Amino acid sequence: MYAADFHLPHMLYAVGIRCHVPHGKIIRIADEEALRSNGVVAVYTHLNAFEELGWTVTEELTRASAEGLGLSAFKQSESVVGYRPLTTDVIRFAGQWIAVLVARTIHDANRGASLVQFEVESYDHNVSLNQADIEGSKPVCFFGEQMQVERGLRGTADATDIVISQIYKTPVQLHQPIEPSATVAVYEDTQLTLFDSTQAVVATRDHVALSLGLPKERVRVVTHFVGGGFGSKNQVWPHQALAAHISRSLGRPVSLQLTRNDMAVASGYRSQTKQKVEIVADRYGKLKSLRHLSHVATSTAGGYFEPCGLSTLALYPSPHLEVGHFVHRKHVSTPTPFRAPGETPGSFAVESALDEVAHRLRINPLELRKLNYPSRNTYQDREWSSIHLDKCYTIGAEEFGWPSSYVEPRSFRDGREAVGYGMATTCYPADVLPASVTVKLTHSGHAVVETAAADIGTGMYTILAQTVADQLSIPFDLIDVRLGESVFPPSPSAGRSRSTSSVLPATKNACEKIRRKLNAKHNTWTTGSGEEWAIVETGTYSGTANADNLSFYSFGAHFVEVGVDEEFAKVRVRRFTSVLDCGRIVNPKTAASQIRGSIIFGIGMALMEDAQFDREGGRLVNDNLADYHVPVNADIPEIDIHFINEPDFHFNTLGVRGLGEIGLPGTAAAIANALYSATGRRIRSLPISYSSLLAADSTVKPR
Repeated sequence: MYAADFHLPHMLYAVGIRCHVPHGKIIRIADEEALRSNGVVAVYTHLNAFEELGWTVTEELTRASAEGLGLSAFKQSESVVGYRPLTTDVIRFAGQWIAVLVARTIHDANRGASLVQFEVESYDHNVSLNQADIEGSKPVCFFGEQMQVERGLRGTADATDIVISQIYKTPVQLHQPIEPSATVAVYEDTQLTLFDSTQAVVATRDHVALSLGLPKERVRVVTHFVGGGFGSKNQVWPHQALAAHISRSLGRPVSLQLTRNDMAVASGYRSQTKQKVEIVADRYGKLKSLRHLSHVATSTAGGYFEPCGLSTLALYPSPHLEVGHFVHRKHVSTPTPFRAPGETPGSFAVESALDEVAHRLRINPLELRKLNYPSRNTYQDREWSSIHLDKCYTIGAEEFGWPSSYVEPRSFRDGREAVGYGMATTCYPADVLPASVTVKLTHSGHAVVETAAADIGTGMYTILAQTVADQLSIPFDLIDVRLGESVFPPSPSAGRSRSTSSVLPATKNACEKIRRKLNAKHNTWTTGSGEEWAIVETGTYSGTANADNLSFYSFGAHFVEVGVDEEFAKVRVRRFTSVLDCGRIVNPKTAASQIRGSIIFGIGMALMEDAQFDREGGRLVNDNLADYHVPVNADIPEIDIHFINEPDFHFNTLGVRGLGEIGLPGTAAAIANALYSATGRRIRSLPISYSSLLAADSTVKPR
């Protein structure tokens, strides 16, 4: 069951009431008519939430929440007070909850919410990056990397060098998981049970316990299934604790589910970026200078910003490297990590710029990347733990049928369609955190696996069972995997592609302990009866790699063919080939599914997705699935996926790395590059439509 599927006796339903202005102050709230409405139990606002719910905001709560992620990257003088709804009369963004209404049914709640009246004084607002955003706050360190880097001498370009200096833009993008975030809170006898849709079971427990002032052991979070998250459920958001506070106050179970509109502002998004990339290369294509300066938007209260330069630091070696980030505070809600945060928009800019270099020099784009091959991590001055990017290039080119030499734009046609080829490199860090897993064996030969890790649709249930089956030679159908409860051994959140690399080594450790006990017992353990536990062992993993002074990354290459129907004004992806170096592949089917899903995300990013603000009103106008376009089956071609499948035993004893995100970086750039190949028109702002192609200047005369 998913979180919102829990319907408990005497349960109440809470809904948020949104403010329509992006910046202002609440002057008046009138809830008398709503409280007289049939079924309405309570209305909470900033005027009574503290007194009736004990609802407040503190620095400690902020730093343990989504609002606090990234605050440590700013100088102390630039830190801001955290946001929590119902704690102030200040309006920070359009869609902010200014009241929460509770009723006996969801229908009563929605009807009652429409009766709450309020008056807001509106102030000037700014919701988007603009030409005036030149200097912003300069964050220091984020995601374990420096955000302001300059290494080597910039120098002056020689007469034979080529220089590319362009601006690349990406819009606000929404996570849009199929399951909106939801929480069902049950507070009984100073004990809380929270049925929640979260990627972070342990972090949710810790934050809610802190908010309620309860010991952690009195809070139980249950997350058996998650209908997608993509980062929107990886942090803790206000609604999760708010449901618990309301349940404690009213003494009844409370369900609080975000609407699709709420999801756009109350659980994060990928923020808008404007990136300047400047590349100096010699006449052969060897990089001499690489500058990547990113201007990104965030809220007035939160800390998260898009770290676009992460992969730029690691991937292409250059004598001069400069990476900078400039953060601009806007009257918008706080963004949050979104599948491959930083690397995804950053790769669009850099991989597009590299394609421009290749075409200026009339070099095959694949050969340009081979010429600038990252044989080691020059930024960290470390060797890679494992790298087979060269194989990705070779296999990808063979499987796709990539041209062996330079091809002029507008060289291929298929009927009405102009056809083009594009490619890009992808890379993503191999991350890991401490994890614990308990494995229990019964006398009858069944096994039970328990850990707090969540399965967000990635296949964690399956690969855990596989690992135990392989380690203990137990039939797969005799293994019961139990996930997503905070009472189970702690494991990290399902984000940053670290679940597999963290949880599976802990599982292997537990199985090794069991094997040692079995050997010591000389297999006499089966003499018991029934389903009593014969052996119970908990395995742990420290969250540190097996080798020091190495850099741990996954790599890959994307190859894409697009078609542009110039008569019917239609742009489509015709076929896609991706080859990935992600360590040992535990389950080829679930792994390919993850990569395929990432590529579909990239197709949406390149051609469709664009959360747009009404500049005058300051609110999102397409915060729903009717107006926010995502790919459907008809938009997706055959996606050909290959894995190098070389274990990385420097990383862990199983040689596994995560792969939930590496398929997305580079995908949008590969498509944009292919569209240039098809049309001779370079697009540097996403998403790309036929109208934007028409508006772009052509560098090639039509044939």
